[in-house]
Amino acid sequence: MRMLNKKEFVSIFKKVPRVTVDVVIRDREGILLIKREITPEMGKWHLPGGTIHYKENILHAVKRKTHEETGLKIRIKKFLGVIEFMRWKEPGYTHVIDLVFLANPISGKLKGNKEKCGECLKFFKKLPKNMIPEQKRIIQDKLSK
Repeated sequence: MRMLNKKEFVSIFKKVPRVTVDVVIRDREGILLIKREITPEMGKWHLPGGTIHYKENILHAVKRKTHEETGLKIRIKKFLGVIEFMRWKEPGYTHVIDLVFLANPISGKLKGNKEKCGECLKFFKKLPKNMIPEQKRIIQDKLSK
């Protein structure tokens, strides 16, 4: 299947919502976050995740994005909820519908990916202040009970 080039991607997602996945990877060390080296939100800590490909199963996208961005294989535990980003003035956002899942790492070697989002990965017991606020909120709302 041919992937969209940057121009096609931007053209399409200026007109329709983009569906993405994010993964809360949690183990005894805490929650795994990546420091973004790409826009939007460059420099902020965020969850692994990204766009679901055309004709791709949602759970496959969760596992694919996790492996691409962290080097880990995961076991998906449950669906946590939806985040809707509606930031018209921020390139890369516009309208995003983000499906968030909880998972545990099961194998692999932890390794970031600068091309996908960032090389700096870290487990946090306490979520950092410099984190994408919508992602921080869903973690606090769904996992702190």
